[in-house]
Amino acid sequence: MEQITAGFGTMKTLDAIPNKQVQTSDVSKAWPELDDTFEMNEFYRSFSSAEGWLGDSYIIVWNRKEIADFRIHINEAYPEKYHFFGSDGGGTQFGFFVDNGVVSYVSAPNIGAEEDIRVLGGWDEMILCLEKCDYI
Repeated sequence: MEQITAGFGTMKTLDAIPNKQVQTSDVSKAWPELDDTFEMNEFYRSFSSAEGWLGDSYIIVWNRKEIADFRIHINEAYPEKYHFFGSDGGGTQFGFFVDNGVVSYVSAPNIGAEEDIRVLGGWDEMILCLEKCDYI
């Protein structure tokens, strides 16, 4: 299986999120098709979940069980290519998709369809959108 390189590879921006739950068990990558530098694989190596304010936005990074549970429901609205990992605690969820080896982060309403998804860009662009509450 080919691994896809995601980019940037640091969780510095999420370091500011309070209430991170430290990962207490040895875990495999959350998304094995992506390499070790993929931002969310890095996150889940150290933490199981997190939530708090990131600039003007509230962000919740779900634990792996929540991601799996949510996946069942999200496939009814969005194609499988979208992988959601968190929300703003309101009506928006955050995720990503991979196209031609490039990871793009997205926001989407909890209730919606594929045409409602907003592509935020790469990791740095997504973080900027979150900090400015510019993701809806």
